[in-house]
Amino acid sequence: MRDVRIFFEKKDMAKYISHLDLMRCFSRAVKRAGIDIWYTEGFNPHPFMTFSLPLSLGTESFCESVDIRTNDEMPFDEIKERFQSTLPDGIRVTKVAAPVHKANEICFSEFEILFYTEKSELVLSSLKEKIGADEINVEKKGKQGRKKVFRQVNIKENIQSFDFSENENGVLLKVVLTAGVKDNINPSLLIDAITADVKDEIKGIDIKKTKMMLEDMKEFE
Repeated sequence: MRDVRIFFEKKDMAKYISHLDLMRCFSRAVKRAGIDIWYTEGFNPHPFMTFSLPLSLGTESFCESVDIRTNDEMPFDEIKERFQSTLPDGIRVTKVAAPVHKANEICFSEFEILFYTEKSELVLSSLKEKIGADEINVEKKGKQGRKKVFRQVNIKENIQSFDFSENENGVLLKVVLTAGVKDNINPSLLIDAITADVKDEIKGIDIKKTKMMLEDMKEFE
């Protein structure tokens, strides 16, 4: 048996495929591609498949990954070619390789968030003021026993770094947020918090995940 990591992009209309449907999509793709994948044992065997981190619906990504376990030594290039021919539009395999890091080593994700606006100066000034504040309080979903509850959380410490720039479409924010099994921050929480005063001036928002990184800021491989 051999562990294999498949890196892929999820863009365009594919960004609206939920995580559950994405898992089903890859399970079907494995079968159609004729890859000899290892199945779990027990009463309900299923293909061994582990995604690095769930991606929020509506977010594009250039750096998603899924781990599979194969029963043979099929070359990585052939796995890539076979997979790509079975996946829907918007999902493109970029690399197939042996895993270097464990998924639980992921600590940060880098995002590019484009705010479409005709009033870039006003929006930029407001966003800078909000993200530069001592506290950025948001409502975050959590659990209290079996009950789902919402609580106020300050996510200022979850922002590792940020940088603003202007372009022909509006304002671009590059931001690194905490990620992983322990402290995964959805960028939409940050967006809701910092755009409260200029919602009417923003005509649309695009979110792209560009990197996943370890604690030392090295790229996840």
